[in-house]
Amino acid sequence: VETNDSGEVFLARQALPFGRHDGKYRIGDLATADLSALSLVFNQVPIPEPARLIYLDTETTGLAGGTGTVAFLIGIGAVEDSQFVLRQFFLRDYPEEKAALVALAEALENYEGIVTFNGKTFDIPLLETRYALARMKSPFTRLVHLDALHPARRLWKLRLESCKLTDLESAILGIGREGDVEGSEIPGIYFDYLRTGNAQGLQPVFYHNALDIVTLAAVMVEQARVLSDASEETIASSLDLFSLSRILDRARVTERSAETCRQALAKGLPQMVESQALWQLAAQHKRRRQLETAVALWNELARRETPFALRALEELAIHFEHRQRDVAAALEFTSTALEHLRLDSSSSHFKRFSQRRERLERKVKQFVVPPL
Repeated sequence: VETNDSGEVFLARQALPFGRHDGKYRIGDLATADLSALSLVFNQVPIPEPARLIYLDTETTGLAGGTGTVAFLIGIGAVEDSQFVLRQFFLRDYPEEKAALVALAEALENYEGIVTFNGKTFDIPLLETRYALARMKSPFTRLVHLDALHPARRLWKLRLESCKLTDLESAILGIGREGDVEGSEIPGIYFDYLRTGNAQGLQPVFYHNALDIVTLAAVMVEQARVLSDASEETIASSLDLFSLSRILDRARVTERSAETCRQALAKGLPQMVESQALWQLAAQHKRRRQLETAVALWNELARRETPFALRALEELAIHFEHRQRDVAAALEFTSTALEHLRLDSSSSHFKRFSQRRERLERKVKQFVVPPL
């Protein structure tokens, strides 16, 4: 039990040695990993050094949020010397909340960034509400906030049915949990404790929270590794390779993106995803003015029964009308697109291609030499 100016708070602390293994990583990897590549998925924000990051996860009295929801267990983890130290601030009863918020703010003082999982939507807004209700200044405004859920989805959503933290733990890190409790059961366990005063049922809740924090840190290390040193040798899944190529494309790391996309195509992709990959590759070649390659890719897409066929036909029509000055070819691609749309004549696509065909037909007539 710790005491500050706002009262008492229960603190559970444990230190994990660097030599301990957790799935594919050692705890020590959390301290030595180069996380700089994460800037690719966090809008080029400079990423603090591992020792300047703190990982946070909460257990709450409800999953919907709102002013009536309280974080009764606030867990944080950080690298300290040769250990990864977990601290968990627990409310033995609601009046201890302000003391817990004070203790949390003090614990965050020496850090530059905070890492959460879905924290931008849930944990941080919830805690900021609790600080506001307690008439205290939020300690989060000065911290770089890295929410690991969003890059996890961008990296692995194509391959995995779910990107919940526990699913990533199993599928990506190779960790199998034992003795855990479902998150949906946790509010009820806390209410049982408040009603009975028996804390014995809380042990799995503390364990669940601690596991989430360690897994969160390991997921960040894995994301950084994939983003900085990815190839078909280090990434077995073609879907993961394509997901990475999309991240690199969005970050305008064009050459790496194109090479990764080609690797994904070479390993084989499902038909719809393959069409997405071809479309992305064509767009990259177009931006780099490598139009011959882009045209070849558009032609390949135009032959497929996918939504990308129409987009490819439109690109081909634009290319041959405005760059090649080949109005007849542009008209042919436009007519092919309208044939695709013949059963959907009320759509905006049909209207747009019809207007294009009318304009191209007028152009063709202008070039026809009348007979003598």
